[in-house]
Amino acid sequence: MDFPKDCTLDTCPLSKSYYGYRPNLGIDIFFTIVYVAIIIRCIFVIITKRKWLGYTIAVLVGSILELTGFVSRIYGYVNPFVQNGWIIQYSFITFAPVFMTAAIYVCIGRIADYLGRGSFNINPRLYARVFIPSDVVALLVQSSGGAISVTEDFNLSGGISTGQGIIIGGLALQVLSLTIFFFLFLGVIWPTDLFRSTKTAKLDQDDRRIRIFIVLIIVAIILITGRSAFRVAEFSEGIFGSLSHDEPLFIIFDGFPVAIATSLMVWFHPINMVPTTPRASKFTGQELRFLHERLPQ
Repeated sequence: MDFPKDCTLDTCPLSKSYYGYRPNLGIDIFFTIVYVAIIIRCIFVIITKRKWLGYTIAVLVGSILELTGFVSRIYGYVNPFVQNGWIIQYSFITFAPVFMTAAIYVCIGRIADYLGRGSFNINPRLYARVFIPSDVVALLVQSSGGAISVTEDFNLSGGISTGQGIIIGGLALQVLSLTIFFFLFLGVIWPTDLFRSTKTAKLDQDDRRIRIFIVLIIVAIILITGRSAFRVAEFSEGIFGSLSHDEPLFIIFDGFPVAIATSLMVWFHPINMVPTTPRASKFTGQELRFLHERLPQ
């Protein structure tokens, strides 16, 4: 079935639009405001702090893509029958979280620098060197699939096209990378006493800050992984399947998870949460002071 040409809200039903519905203006304005605030925060950190630039720039780029996508959805509210606006929001909102995951991958090396290498004894620098290229591959696969899909003939009856299949592969790679990363991340955290109360060790301010940050990063990983799994299910039905035409599901399983994850990553920025001095060096200093106090003068 082909899309009717020269459709308007007065002449055609919404079921004939690319969205299958009229985008909710209020919720799209809300997400637009959220990402404008995140972008302003990122720019402020870049200009004033000049640290964690890779992390901040990755979040900034992803947020700009999300913002562009939701602005396009606002235009979709005005005219949901315009193909270009639909393609922009479809592509940018799909690809944007890749940049959020790249920022997350930067964190584990810095956290391992503070806590130690953990159960798997992996060099902290290897995490970014392995997972960021994986993220780039996922982005390239999704982008190529998106480029192919927008040139294919649209079919409202559903079915997976070549481009959509490629996008599914890119999203699946993203989910796989995040899952592996999550278990390696747990391997860094588990040997520590950050989440286990002990009578002999007390957590200082640095420990408490990084413990909060770790919890928030885990929440962000779960939210983005769940979102990507939802998009895999959505694309597996075809670009015009029932899931892609269900706006409440899109808002619940894509809009809010990514917005919440990105907000946590920016408002609890690692520049304020991740200490620069390794934790072990602090314990060594404490032991030396203890011995000095006990030695006879």
